[in-house]
Amino acid sequence: MSDIPADWRGQLDLRAEIARIDRDHADIVKLQAEAKKFNRDPWILALAALIAMFGTVMAAIVARLPELLAAFGWAH
Repeated sequence: MSDIPADWRGQLDLRAEIARIDRDHADIVKLQAEAKKFNRDPWILALAALIAMFGTVMAAIVARLPELLAAFGWAH
């Protein structure tokens, strides 16, 4: 005897299954695109950190510029 029930036609909705598979496939494509984006995010984070550090150093130099000029003898 077969494992397929006698009323299998009422239990199996191929259109619904195909639609579900299509939705799952679309979700997988979206997740793959997001994964690619996250793979480059560490570089963006590192670049932002470097820019922030450079900005901090420049701000400190500008804040102490009169003292630095006096220390080097360039002040008026």
